[in-house]
Amino acid sequence: MRYLLATLAASCALATAAQAQETPGKALEALYEVISGPVGEARDWDRFRELFLPGAHMNVVVTAPDGGERVVVLTLEDYIERNGERLAEIGFTETETRRETFLYGGMATILSAYEAIRADTGETIAVGVNSLTIVDDGGTWKIASIAWRAADEDWPVDRAFERVE
Repeated sequence: MRYLLATLAASCALATAAQAQETPGKALEALYEVISGPVGEARDWDRFRELFLPGAHMNVVVTAPDGGERVVVLTLEDYIERNGERLAEIGFTETETRRETFLYGGMATILSAYEAIRADTGETIAVGVNSLTIVDDGGTWKIASIAWRAADEDWPVDRAFERVE
């Protein structure tokens, strides 16, 4: 009986992950949901992995010691290793504040402004923009890549949504 219940629970979890990816926007919302949570709550890293295509990568633009910018490329496992314990320790909620979606057939590019808040202090620890490429993988939208950058006075969030020709 316990095995049956465990199997049923696992099936429901997989179905929920797939349903969360019926559209590019739902895939993005599922990503925000899975990385967010209260203090002491481990994230569902299996669900996190399900949101991405095999071989997907994550890129974060950071300020280099010389003041310029550099890109840190992470695999999903790198991200989990670097952030898994810390997210549960401090509690963390990343909330979308603005979105623009560009759709072309089975491809979507989404710019998603975010605000990240520590649950343990209530402090806003980051504001910035995520740029995602999401593709339709046989009826399920999956994240192919994500890049993000924290906002600063030179690059406020609104600047990401300006039209440049």
